[in-house]
Amino acid sequence: MARSSRRGRNKKVNSTPIIIGVLVILVAVLASMLFFKPEARSAAPKPFNISKYRQDGSRFASTGNRYVLEGKVESIETRGDNRMLAVSIRGNNRELLPLLVLGSNPLQINITRGDTFIFEVSCRTGRDSAGNEVKGILVVNDVKTK
Repeated sequence: MARSSRRGRNKKVNSTPIIIGVLVILVAVLASMLFFKPEARSAAPKPFNISKYRQDGSRFASTGNRYVLEGKVESIETRGDNRMLAVSIRGNNRELLPLLVLGSNPLQINITRGDTFIFEVSCRTGRDSAGNEVKGILVVNDVKTK
């Protein structure tokens, strides 16, 4: 008579470790959705409202928020390594908005006069040449072509 193998008769698999593993993965995914999405949303740039900026640029500076605006470069002034852009905002060509491009910010796009770009800016407080505090300076963080 041939001997039968004990392994062949009982092929039950313990599914408890698999179920626990799946639950751990689900909990990790849910936790990452809860804890990491609010931060990503708050860091996203907001649309820029030029009339609110003109009314109270100092309040914009104190928040340190980032904004996105679309504008046509009307002129470019160079001061040392920094550049000051005069930009006309889409829908408001009467007013020019000054944007500061710091020389320490290596932009990947060549900004040229007469072209339209999408600017990501942050509002800061700085000092003028006399040392006086200037609030509401719009500093360019990133530029994309239109």
